[in-house]
Amino acid sequence: MAFLSPALRRLITPGDLESRVIERAGTFTEVICPRDMPSAQAEAWLDWADSLAADLPSGTWTRSGDADSDAFGGAFGDYAHRLSQWGLRLGHLSSPAEAGEFAEALEATLLAGLAAPAVSLASGHRVHPTAGDILPQVAEAAPLYLDDHSGRQALMRTLVDARAAKLRDAAQSRLAAALEDISSAIARSEGEHAASLRHNPALARAAGRARSLGASDALIARQIQLSQTSAAGWSPAGPDVVAVRHRAVVGARDTVGAGDPSAVLLAETALETPGLHLVFDPRDAEALETQNLAPKAAINVERFFDDGGFQAEAFVDAVTLWTWALDIEVSVAFSATYADSLKLPAERPVALTLAGLTDALMGLGLSLSDSAAGDYASHLFALLEAASVHTSAILAQRLSPHDGFKADKPAAIDRLSGKLYQITALKGHGDLKGRSLELIQSALKLAKLTGLRNIQSTALFGDDELSLRLGVMLGDQAIREVRGVIEGDDGTFVSVLKAPVIKGLQALSADWDEIRGHLLGHRSLYDAPHINAAALKSKGLSEFEITQLQDALATASTLGEVFSTRHLDINFIRDIWGLSESDLADPALNLLDVMGFSAIEQDAAEGYIFGHRELDSLKALNETAWRLIAPPGLKAQLALRQACEAFVDSPSTAAMVVAWDQTPTEVMKLYALAAGLELRAVTVCRAEPPADFRLEIPVYEDAPRREPAAAAAPAPVSSSRVIEKIIERERSRTKLPDRRKGYIQKAGVGGHKVYIHTGEYEDGSLGEIFIDMHKEGAAFRSLMNNFAIAISIGLQYGVPLDEFVDAFVFTRFEPAGPVTGNDRVRSATSILDYIFRELAISYLDRNDLSNADPEALNADGLGQGDAVRETEEALPASQFISKGFARGTATDNLVVVPFARKREAVNDDE
Repeated sequence: MAFLSPALRRLITPGDLESRVIERAGTFTEVICPRDMPSAQAEAWLDWADSLAADLPSGTWTRSGDADSDAFGGAFGDYAHRLSQWGLRLGHLSSPAEAGEFAEALEATLLAGLAAPAVSLASGHRVHPTAGDILPQVAEAAPLYLDDHSGRQALMRTLVDARAAKLRDAAQSRLAAALEDISSAIARSEGEHAASLRHNPALARAAGRARSLGASDALIARQIQLSQTSAAGWSPAGPDVVAVRHRAVVGARDTVGAGDPSAVLLAETALETPGLHLVFDPRDAEALETQNLAPKAAINVERFFDDGGFQAEAFVDAVTLWTWALDIEVSVAFSATYADSLKLPAERPVALTLAGLTDALMGLGLSLSDSAAGDYASHLFALLEAASVHTSAILAQRLSPHDGFKADKPAAIDRLSGKLYQITALKGHGDLKGRSLELIQSALKLAKLTGLRNIQSTALFGDDELSLRLGVMLGDQAIREVRGVIEGDDGTFVSVLKAPVIKGLQALSADWDEIRGHLLGHRSLYDAPHINAAALKSKGLSEFEITQLQDALATASTLGEVFSTRHLDINFIRDIWGLSESDLADPALNLLDVMGFSAIEQDAAEGYIFGHRELDSLKALNETAWRLIAPPGLKAQLALRQACEAFVDSPSTAAMVVAWDQTPTEVMKLYALAAGLELRAVTVCRAEPPADFRLEIPVYEDAPRREPAAAAAPAPVSSSRVIEKIIERERSRTKLPDRRKGYIQKAGVGGHKVYIHTGEYEDGSLGEIFIDMHKEGAAFRSLMNNFAIAISIGLQYGVPLDEFVDAFVFTRFEPAGPVTGNDRVRSATSILDYIFRELAISYLDRNDLSNADPEALNADGLGQGDAVRETEEALPASQFISKGFARGTATDNLVVVPFARKREAVNDDE
């Protein structure tokens, strides 16, 4: 296997390395890194190097790199050497020569910025790669379902736990700071009374603050004791960095789109909890759970574009190399839990994704808001999937398929065939499509014969650290900032436009100088509007002061920094504008206001000199350039994600960041849009609030507390003793009379007939019910009959009907829907909901539970309204009184007068 092909070798150009000192966590580290690499990116690589595992198979020679000449202390070489030696031992690599070429290719792609792995565990749980142990089966983790009661309960517990953790962390940090203030108050004092609350006012104030924050007096006393020793304080050493574990919640698209309360609960929980994903297919939920185990890496696709276009062969070779590397990593990786360590070598998932996609699209002059960008992204992800799956099939032929492939073979072949049809349907970019078809067809043939090595190969995910190491965004994530900075040899930073922006503007033949000046500014006082050399001279400044101000523009970012005492002599300012010492000491002093320039003039000059921060200002200047660099809207982001997600094995886990003050209602709109656009998964993440955010809370004096009234003089105690005895009375059953009255109500709920038969006491209160269903199964009818008997016994033992109504109204199960045959209840969420609505209206006057408007469930929600009632005639009493119950007593001479009927109160304000 040729890992370092000629096509790939042409893209690997040796870069200039330099020695640089980088500040890390309070220390300074000297490191060898590429000259053009920013210090923040180099620090991210150092953090990755610190997390590398160093285990090697027995009998393997240890690599001795040169820390003084190798990049990052030889970390790239150590990483490649470890994988090559394990690959040689496990059979991935056939010879030492092949292992050497594999290690060389890995190290070269890392140094050239073509690819990078995610951080993995340096220790943990692992099944030893060469032990040959027989592993037990591990139960699959079940996802949560929105339409399941237990799933909603789990979401509620997750939400409560997340909020409790935030409260706990906030309280811990504040209380720890208050306790440390106690130590500080003692340390600042001298003498034998330094630790005395009575004699040290600062200590007393600190103790009072700690008590107000919840510290017990015993804890405060303990802190005073600890303050006189060298024991550690209460502040945590730092947050534990724990990898977010993805958790899937399955919901139906129509349920989510309709704004079901369960989806609202998910939206609220997702805003508080990272790693919670809404998926619409249980198979995607399984794939997302499997992604938790997978070693991850990214291919920087932007590096494969040059003047000759996209280098497809080099890209395929890089995907093959890194799929090979990740499969070796599966065998030797450490897991966070024992269960994960058993599942990882059995299923062998890997997660390879693209990085720099949006950079590449922008460099081609494609706006992320246009469908052309989505089409190109689809072709690139199709090629990634085809090349990675083809490598997985080759590895299965050389070694073996993953453990579950035999049982899953029909479904796996169907998925591959589906990918083949998807790629066939792509239009445009025939070279990419042709190469993808060639690879996927070959993978399909091999899979039918020998299977696939990995249960999944590609994914879409977010990883800020991996993104920082590569210097580009992962997957479909848009470029966050079109401006960048370059670091000079003297440590100064200069604002520049990022390379993809420059390439894209050149591809569109835009006026480069005009756009650059608009975004970055001209850094000149001589041609600026309003605040320029001529205007400054008229304000009393000489050429000497103007030259000083002009020189300060190179490193400043606002006019307020330039026109300050740092660049203008204090005596000059005092003499020219007559400012006092107190004026000069005021931090809010604005010399431009003193000089007479208006706020509008200052904004115009600052935009010309330092550039306009708002990208929307470019629209009036050049709309084509604005469309290229403006961030895409929400719908365009989701459309691009859908185009990328269609070809990967696992749905996207990259979060859509929403504003910090967004509510679940806005998240529900995002969920509904994602469901309509056929996304496989959607994840939200709440942004952090601004660092300077403060609530304007008015200060009010506490309301005066009423003093308790003076206690009356105690009455003289009588000498007599009063002995009380509690007599428990056993609840007895009140049976109905043998001949009882009641009524029978026939109705239909969702097309199912139901009969309610009631029995009443002499006073008219309800004492029993019978429920009959028409044409239902015997089991269901028997269950309803016994349910009615249980309710009847409860009523006869004194359980109020209100309790049953509150317990069973609004229960949801089938059958449900429109109700026919009842003039007060026209819709119900279940049979029980209908029954207890009817009983509550008839016996408890609960008219709030009636919904008699037959059109109340229409889409417009308006109903028919109340028409003018026709004249109501008196009704014969025989319609309401049972002649049989009356034993033949004539009821023909009785009528029910209409005006005596109960009517709902009409609100005059309506």
